[in-house]
Amino acid sequence: MLDSLFSNSGIWFSIPAIIGTIYFLVQIFMGGIGGDLDVDIDLEGGGDVGLGDAPGAEFGVLSAQTLSAFFMGSGWMGFAALRLLDFGFTGAVLVAIGAGVFFAWLIIKVMRTMMKLQNSGNVAIRDTVGLSGDVYVQVPPEGQGMGRVKVVLGSRQREFNCVQIGSDPIPSRTSVKVTDANATTNTLTVERSS
Repeated sequence: MLDSLFSNSGIWFSIPAIIGTIYFLVQIFMGGIGGDLDVDIDLEGGGDVGLGDAPGAEFGVLSAQTLSAFFMGSGWMGFAALRLLDFGFTGAVLVAIGAGVFFAWLIIKVMRTMMKLQNSGNVAIRDTVGLSGDVYVQVPPEGQGMGRVKVVLGSRQREFNCVQIGSDPIPSRTSVKVTDANATTNTLTVERSS
């Protein structure tokens, strides 16, 4: 078995597959016990960047999970194409790249879906009535558009579109109170705090 993994061209697929699989399993284990695993890369300019800090990481495009899924999927599928299907090295490389991209895309989709579920939660917008918040984007006078407000609901800060009943705009960073909530349009009505 080990000869098959590490002999001839198999090593080009088995090493990334093993590394990706180990990292993926460690992430699952750490997530199960409430831990986290962070990877930092030292740049020549003297700064550090974590894989979670990379551009697009908020959507999971370049994250440690995406990279591990790419290596795991491309490694095992490339190895299978080389050893089991006898595609030859070039064919196995093409299969590996396609499989790696597919697995990375799948992880991105799953992460985005999970983030949407986490962000939406089971919060009723009516629960914001009576709460105080801060204007994030200026609220224009009544009938002239919407602004944005940040409200702490439960233990989480959330942002909502908001309108007002008044003729003077409410500038950013102004404290406001939520007087009404429209669940149909997902919009709050706010007024300046006294």
